[in-house]
Amino acid sequence: MVVLARQRRRFGNPDSSPYSSSQSAHAHDGYHGNHAPPPSSRLFSQQTILLLLAGMGIGYVATVNMGHSAKNEIGLESIVKNLEQQRAAAAAAASFSMGSNDNNRGLSSPMNMMQNSHREATALLRGDGGSTHALYNHRSLSSSDNAGEVEAASNGGSDVSEDASKEGSDVSEHDDPVVAVGKKHTFREQEEVEDLSEAQQRFVETQKLIAAQSIPTATTPHVMLTPTLPDSKRKKIIITGGAGFVGSHLTDKLMMEGHEVIVVDNFFTGQKKNIEHWMHHPRFSLVVHDVTEPIMLEVDEIYHLACPASPPHYQYNPVKTIKTSTMGTINMLGLAKRVKAKILLTSTSEIYGDPKVHPQPESYWGNVNTIGPRSCYDEGKRVAETMMYSYKNQNNVDVRVARIFNTFGPRMHPNDGRVVSNFIIQSLQDKPLTIYGDGGQTRSFQYVSDLVDGLHALMNGGYDMPVNLGNPDEYTVKHFAEYIKEITGSGSEISFLPATRDDPTQRKPDISTAKRELEWEPKVTVKEGLQKTIAYFSRVLEESGEIIPTGQEASKPKPKVE
Repeated sequence: MVVLARQRRRFGNPDSSPYSSSQSAHAHDGYHGNHAPPPSSRLFSQQTILLLLAGMGIGYVATVNMGHSAKNEIGLESIVKNLEQQRAAAAAAASFSMGSNDNNRGLSSPMNMMQNSHREATALLRGDGGSTHALYNHRSLSSSDNAGEVEAASNGGSDVSEDASKEGSDVSEHDDPVVAVGKKHTFREQEEVEDLSEAQQRFVETQKLIAAQSIPTATTPHVMLTPTLPDSKRKKIIITGGAGFVGSHLTDKLMMEGHEVIVVDNFFTGQKKNIEHWMHHPRFSLVVHDVTEPIMLEVDEIYHLACPASPPHYQYNPVKTIKTSTMGTINMLGLAKRVKAKILLTSTSEIYGDPKVHPQPESYWGNVNTIGPRSCYDEGKRVAETMMYSYKNQNNVDVRVARIFNTFGPRMHPNDGRVVSNFIIQSLQDKPLTIYGDGGQTRSFQYVSDLVDGLHALMNGGYDMPVNLGNPDEYTVKHFAEYIKEITGSGSEISFLPATRDDPTQRKPDISTAKRELEWEPKVTVKEGLQKTIAYFSRVLEESGEIIPTGQEASKPKPKVE
């Protein structure tokens, strides 16, 4: 059209036409020669239009025929099939790279897909035979001069597609380092996922193992198994003073029964190493708390053991000792009242004072100095017993009271100043065994496992009056010192020091009530118990070095290591 318009402007004026002068000249001259006259401008324009239209028509027809030919020769079904195969491969690659981070995606990541698409478009434009695009590959085959090859390509499109895909994978692995690195990261990530699942599996197995037993420690090297009870039978039990000597052994027993145990302790005399083997167990909890302050917990049973028990320790802060026995017991009774829990108080044979009745039955009221150095402990426990039965009578709280006689065993504090621990430590270090007085005063010693069994039987029995728990096997202090020297093979001498004030002259329990009501009596002999306790203190000495035992004077519970 543009050309035609220019021709009209150029030849539209007859005077300016190159044929105009000659035509007029011939007309005037009467030109009748053999040559045809020049064509007119109108005729030239018509011919040009016809030629252009014809060319456009031929080009359109040729283009349509080529499109139909390519479509027919390529095979539309094979193209669709090939595209579906590529789409399935992309989906498989996407699922393979799931879980990897955004910076290290595989071939199916959006960035790689965009790069692949860009590569395919570039290959189509430049006619690159290495393209993996299905339609391009088929059309390139259809444009081949070899008709046989074109026919084979149209009939076997899937085979050609597989070859093209194989070529494309080679290109992506060798020509594109980004994609190759992506593949490597994808496989590495799969290995990491597998390793992670193995680590998770090991973690689950470890958790199951921890939930099934204790962890061996230096203080408690043996393993204790913990069964899993159904919710209807598993109890939630609190033990005040549970990190102490007796409390830690009671914790062991209740944990081995499958119950949930909560230890409450301020670590004045308790030691964390006594319960360290339970610290990672899912059914064990430690609450660092002073029982003189209220505590809010949901529990089924309360074992109230919190209070210093050795004379040097409870005399160190007598006011605190009284508060622990009184205010601590009130707080525990208040908790038992609120949550309707059963509560057991560990009282002491010290409530009998310096007894005039021997052996001491539960019916004996005692002989106690209310203002002596031991009265903070003696009278505190007597008041605690009074409060227990006041709550029972007034508020219907289910109570138990155990009167404990001298107990020994592993996990005793090395500086508690008691007879057994002092004599063993002194014997193992070949130091003089110190006796306060002439050694004629008597004591009864029970092993800790027997005491724990008695506490457990009392809590789970139906008897709610005070019960003596002790070993009737009675020794004089001097005889007991000689017995320990014999067992340890020590060459220590016995040293006699002045007697302490208000020291009882005799102590022996009457356990007829425990036998009758609880069917309980000691099973471990003193000799067997001493052998186990001596082995424990031998390990303590190896770890700590020299230990200087505590005397009868008031002192804070801390091991003296030099």
